[in-house]
Amino acid sequence: MYRDSVNAIDEHDRAVGAILIGESLIAQCERAVDTFRNPHAHDRWRAAREIHDDYPEIWRQLDRARSVLASRGANTAAYEEIRPNVKPSLAVPSATQDTEIDIEALDDARRAVAELKLAVPGADWKAIAKRTIELVEMPSLHRRHRLAVGTIITGLLLAIVTWFVAITPEKKVDKVLAMRSEIAEIANQRKVRIEILASAIGSTRCNTPLAQEYVKLLVMDGRGPDAETFADTYTGRCGEDSTVENWANAPRPRR
Repeated sequence: MYRDSVNAIDEHDRAVGAILIGESLIAQCERAVDTFRNPHAHDRWRAAREIHDDYPEIWRQLDRARSVLASRGANTAAYEEIRPNVKPSLAVPSATQDTEIDIEALDDARRAVAELKLAVPGADWKAIAKRTIELVEMPSLHRRHRLAVGTIITGLLLAIVTWFVAITPEKKVDKVLAMRSEIAEIANQRKVRIEILASAIGSTRCNTPLAQEYVKLLVMDGRGPDAETFADTYTGRCGEDSTVENWANAPRPRR
């Protein structure tokens, strides 16, 4: 599919998405480990359960990324050298009844992420990280807007994780159903992105790249009238922009 083209490798690519999910799960595990190691934390056992669930998922995501990259002919040998030696769990035997956590096991996961990133051709990881940080920590957003954006991004990541987990390999794959499923997933991701951009732009912000992407996605989502309304409002607030106007007035198929 076009999302996997090496000419446009970004966070929408399947391999890149799996690596980003794995990286996010590593960070979640680190936070959960800190909570678990705090004897005064009231939710330390919930943190232990999260560690138990998230750590294996890290490697499932990284394995999927390796599989996609290997199918493209990328060199994943460095990752494959690390993979057989990773520990199956962060929990280690203890002389006492308390469970102990081997935080060093996460170091292997971080090294594996680094090796997979090197195997992705054409991905600008700094730009991808910058876009993610800008969405979550945009200084012009109010606190409630930042919270909404963070919630949406978290929901998107959870939805992607659920989608990956739900996929089970089969000998025979219905290509038509697979295509429909992927198209539906793209549409869902587009709707989430629209909500993120709507919160980011708000009613006072003038940001040309965000405005152009927002009106484009509205049109692609079949929301032509909303695109026209936004273009009128944005033009009155921030001045004319040919890209925004062209997308808002793009020909649309008759219903």
